[in-house]
Amino acid sequence: MIDLHCHTTASDGLVSPANIIRMAAKEGISVLAIADHDTVEGLDEAAQTAQQEGIRFLPAIELSVSHPTGEFHLLGYGIHHQNRAFREKLAQLKSIREDRILRIVERLNRVGVRITAEDVDHESNGAAPGKPHVARALMKKGYAPDIHYALRTYLDKGAPGYVPKEKLSPEAALNLIQSVGGLPVLAHPKSLKLGDYREYDRTIQGLAGQGIAGIEVYATMHDKQDVKFFRELARRHHLIETGGSDFHGDNGGRLGYYGFPRLIPESCSQALLQFTDT
Repeated sequence: MIDLHCHTTASDGLVSPANIIRMAAKEGISVLAIADHDTVEGLDEAAQTAQQEGIRFLPAIELSVSHPTGEFHLLGYGIHHQNRAFREKLAQLKSIREDRILRIVERLNRVGVRITAEDVDHESNGAAPGKPHVARALMKKGYAPDIHYALRTYLDKGAPGYVPKEKLSPEAALNLIQSVGGLPVLAHPKSLKLGDYREYDRTIQGLAGQGIAGIEVYATMHDKQDVKFFRELARRHHLIETGGSDFHGDNGGRLGYYGFPRLIPESCSQALLQFTDT
């Protein structure tokens, strides 16, 4: 079993880097990648635990990238995450995230939602803060029964607390990943919401020309037809196929599956392992 996309408490997950490795070991997973949002803070802890547990660990990151439809996410695998310039850029992204949280809290306060930046800080616990942390704070304050309600009612586009996220351009995101030796992969492409085959084909062709190396074909939001569709596009544009659970610890996901009981094919890790071994 493998899993090439999961999140920890270093960003918006609920399980620590060390514990997610231990969970993976109990599940029988042999290859695991942690790809937290805009941060690499949990990778050293995970790598150390993976060595103890006998798991092949792939350091990764997930970046938010601007697109005419809104945004897409770009995964970077095999990154040299100790690079100083890289970490400085991520520190800037974290600062931008923190400023955004302050604006979200201010907007919510205007409509009578009594929440503070400290409430959100408590949920993020020093991690790069995001909407899920605000959503969990709203749940604890009694404003929402679950995270999906909190996001939909208070934080998503059109809701009173919505504040657009500042995102990297495709060129900047690709350059950032490649600058630290990473392999860029388009995460859960269905989230682009492009509509038809021609639009996806055109967009993925453009991204391939800019430097993406793969597509996350096996993703929780992809049904059987989506998987077939994105496999065809990957082959058409000579891109590798990857897959992951996008595990956060609170989204019903299970490590090793792109929606239980659909196992992530072990073949998805081969190209990434070859890349990191070179």
